[in-house]
Amino acid sequence: MSKLKFSKGKFSRFLSSKGFYVALVVCLVGASVATWMAVDRTITGIERNNNELLQNRQEFENPPLLEEVETKQPSVPQEPVKPKQESSASQPSSSTSSSSSEEPSKPVVQSKTSEPQPTSPKLTYALPIKGDIIKQYSNGELVKNITLGDWRTHDGMDIYAEKGADICAAADGIVVEVRDDPLWGTVVVIDHADGVQTHYCGLNKNVAVAVGDTVTVKQAIGKLDGVPCEISDKSHLHFAMRKDGKWINPMDILNPSQS
Repeated sequence: MSKLKFSKGKFSRFLSSKGFYVALVVCLVGASVATWMAVDRTITGIERNNNELLQNRQEFENPPLLEEVETKQPSVPQEPVKPKQESSASQPSSSTSSSSSEEPSKPVVQSKTSEPQPTSPKLTYALPIKGDIIKQYSNGELVKNITLGDWRTHDGMDIYAEKGADICAAADGIVVEVRDDPLWGTVVVIDHADGVQTHYCGLNKNVAVAVGDTVTVKQAIGKLDGVPCEISDKSHLHFAMRKDGKWINPMDILNPSQS
C-alpha cells in the first residue's frame, strides 16, 4: 500500500515539473513534422499527376503537324521511275537499232496457215450386175425369209441374175475381205475411199480378186453362184452397203445409169 502511494506521488511531481512540458513539446513537434512530411509527399504526387495530365491533354489537343511527322519518318529509298516506251511507229529508227543491239533478237514465229482438209472423193457407184431388183433394202423392218422360214431384216438388195453371170465392182476401191459364209456363200468386201464398203454375197468360190487388190468400177471380181440363206428365191446377187458401221440403202448412192 505504501508503494502505491509512493508511485502516485512521484507521478504527480513529474506532471508538476518542467520535464513534462518539455516531453509534451517534443511529441507535438515530432507529430507536426511527420504530418508535414506526409502532406508534402501527397501534394508533390498530386502536382506530378496534374503535370502529366496537362501534358497529355496538350498533345491530344495540339497534334504534331503532318510535315513534322514526315520529317521524323525514316526516308525510304525510291526506285527510279522507268520512262514509258513509245510505240515503234513513233520512235525513230536510231532508237530501234539501239534497242535491238541491247536485247537479243527473238525469232519470229510465223503462224501456220490452216491447210485445207482433203475431202472425200466423189465416187460414181454402178450396179454390180444388170438385172431386176427382186427384193429391196428393208431399212430395219422385218421381212419374211422363205428359205429359213422366219422374219428378219433385209440389209441389202437382191439383184436378179443367172448363175455364172459376171459380178463387177460397184466403184473404185480395195478388196479388204474374201470369205466363205455358211449363210451368204462366198463374200467379197471392197473398201472405198469415201468410207463406204460394198458387200457381194453368193459368188463362186473361184473369185478373181484377193485381199489387198485394187479394183476399178465395173471390173469383174467373180461369178454368181447362189446365196444359201435365200436359195428358195430366184437366182440373185445379194448386194449390200455399209457406212460408219451401219447398213445403208444402196439405192441412195447408186447410179443405175452407169450399170
